[in-house]
Amino acid sequence: MIDECDRGGRSVGRGFYDYDTDGARIGLWPGLRDVFGPGQRIPIDDMRDRLLFVEVVEALRCLDEGVVGSEADADAGSVLGIGFPAHTGGVISFRRFYPGGAQRFTARAHELAARYGDRFLPPEQSP
Repeated sequence: MIDECDRGGRSVGRGFYDYDTDGARIGLWPGLRDVFGPGQRIPIDDMRDRLLFVEVVEALRCLDEGVVGSEADADAGSVLGIGFPAHTGGVISFRRFYPGGAQRFTARAHELAARYGDRFLPPEQSP
């Protein structure tokens, strides 16, 4: 957006939105559709899962790489630190108690990756 479209953000009056001379947002930049294409319909289950799964996958990577020392730390940090939904117990608990368990979580992650990109693929050696 910055380099290719000269849309440096609110501070320069040009980002995803257009701004008036006082810096008030006046609407979405009409060129968004030209740059990113038309909007697409995403099933609500995919929207929900995309938001949650990407955080779980990143936590699994952190565990694999030793950035996070334990599953309990990942759960606590995700709820208290990044605001992962507390009712899930945290990122690792979400995966563990996903309907069908970790195996079904992995299968669903692969479905999301096929539709929306590899960022949803869990590490191969996930606990």
